Amino acid sequence: MIISILSGRFRLNINDFIYFFPQLLDYFKTGEYATPSFTIIFGIRLPRIILAISIGAALSIAGLIFQQIFKNPIASPDILGVSSGASFGAALAMILAFNIPHSIQLFSFIFGLLAVLIAYMIKKISKNDNILYLVLSGIIVSAFFSSLLSAVKYLADPYQQLPSIVFWTMGGLYKANWSNTLFCLLLVLLLGYIFQKLSYKISILSMDEDLAKTMGINVSRLRNSILILTSFMVAICVSISGVIGWVALIIPHISRLIFKNDKGLTIYTGLIGAISLVLIDTVARSLTPSEIPIGILTSLIGAPILGYLIIVKKTI
Repeated sequence: MIISILSGRFRLNINDFIYFFPQLLDYFKTGEYATPSFTIIFGIRLPRIILAISIGAALSIAGLIFQQIFKNPIASPDILGVSSGASFGAALAMILAFNIPHSIQLFSFIFGLLAVLIAYMIKKISKNDNILYLVLSGIIVSAFFSSLLSAVKYLADPYQQLPSIVFWTMGGLYKANWSNTLFCLLLVLLLGYIFQKLSYKISILSMDEDLAKTMGINVSRLRNSILILTSFMVAICVSISGVIGWVALIIPHISRLIFKNDKGLTIYTGLIGAISLVLIDTVARSLTPSEIPIGILTSLIGAPILGYLIIVKKTI
């Protein structure tokens, strides 16, 4: 974390970090930023690092839960169309240019959740309890919103709006501030605690639904509640950071390789995801003079790891 704080285009040294804490006390007394280094650490890098911790943990835990509930090692939150819906919502807000604060995040969140609700409605109309129908509904919704996103790109101004849409869909933590960071952190801590408490029931669902029914668990209600809570958490993250792929897919496998099916697997997965995204974000904002979209790096790193897990470890 210290390395991440000191890394970036504006160079800081260890003395800047040491003197940060007395300046922080002064800031709480006076409300004024003391030095440029304090401004950079407190106003820019610290909220960004905490946001990376929150989103990395949230996406990793969401991926673990989806893989357990769908009993599928390549399942991720994208399977219900959250990312496609959120991307379309953000792109729509960009071309309509509403005069509303945080309209991009708001539209992204609304359409991310709308995609999940439509997927559930399609499954409900089909009147089939098999979870495979929920997956198929998610694929339909995801394809629909991806098409709408393409249409918005086609209609967007090619000089201003289109580059903004493309950059947003590649993901990034450059919009981090204390307001959205603390909101995201509290949400992840609350839902992470709930998922850890439910981890035993989730592990039963991942093995045998009939066994869960004999233990008095309402399988359909529990499964739907968990998936809705997980999708809600992912929609919040995507609305702030854009689409950051591969984290939800890869980190749960790494966590299982290290910790097997330990009781604290949910917590360990969240920790590994948090550390991973902080490291990747540090590289994204330090490697070149202009920031690299974080989704590019997660794809570059995630694809070889998935190949290693399939070919060498044979865990997928």
